[in-house]
Amino acid sequence: TSTTRTLASLPSTSLWHSDETSKFNIKNHRWSSTSAASSNNEPKIDYLSLPHSSPEVQNLIEHHARKSQTSASLQTLMKTGRGEFLHKLAKHNQGGGFASVTSRPEDESEATPLVLVQVASFLRRELPIRLAHRIHDLSRVSYLQDMKSVQQVKDLYTTSFLEILSVDKHPPTREGSEAWEEQFAKILENIYERHSSVLVQMARGAFELRAAIRKGALLGVDDDGCDEGQKTTNEKELQVGRDAVEFELMESTHAFLDRFYISRIGIRVLIGQYLSLRQPPVENYVGIICSKTSPYEIVKRAIDDAAF
Repeated sequence: TSTTRTLASLPSTSLWHSDETSKFNIKNHRWSSTSAASSNNEPKIDYLSLPHSSPEVQNLIEHHARKSQTSASLQTLMKTGRGEFLHKLAKHNQGGGFASVTSRPEDESEATPLVLVQVASFLRRELPIRLAHRIHDLSRVSYLQDMKSVQQVKDLYTTSFLEILSVDKHPPTREGSEAWEEQFAKILENIYERHSSVLVQMARGAFELRAAIRKGALLGVDDDGCDEGQKTTNEKELQVGRDAVEFELMESTHAFLDRFYISRIGIRVLIGQYLSLRQPPVENYVGIICSKTSPYEIVKRAIDDAAF
């Protein structure tokens, strides 16, 4: 969409938290025919059949949450989309069938099948890590974790996490790479659409938390369970307690939501860039990234959106 393209055309910046990054970079991500063969020979686990609360799923989440997220600037995403890092794929896979297929597309805004496989392979590794970090946070944020809407978001992220893990880590063969990439793209399309409601759900969770505070539920008191005399006697004390809890929790909740939303932007840019590369090319765009950005046009669109 035009809104997404505008977002991605902003100056190159990190799409993750600085304390969760690593030196591993997308431009150095390589597909290994050896590791693919060995991983594909392992017994395949039906991740989607596992209950979210099962020890197996919780261990998977903890395992991926311990890994660092990968740096991916907008410049790197654009160069990858143009096929400027295909030589790294070929160099690492000489003898594996990819060495002779390294030419960049004539139209730099159009991604070749090999570019799509390279990007998909990176996302297959990276997205479970990012989703696991968010699931981990949602499970531990004070009080907010108990809100119904937040629990629904956590379930949503867990479902997406397991869906991505259900796809083989690498294409089985060069001949099967395009089919593997197409299967992976369909899963990400569903995830991208499914996660579109997360902003509203998290906002609803914040309202649920505020309502619980004002009702006294977080203080271990429920006004509805008191008679009129008790309400009068305890009213001032309860109000002081509510105000203190609300201030402390809402401050920490806002900080958590800021971090969560920033991470969400990064995830959606990565998925949106990949899915856009699969679409017919648009002039001056590589995926959702505009190579000829106009600050005036960005501000104008923002004004139009706000007015609407």
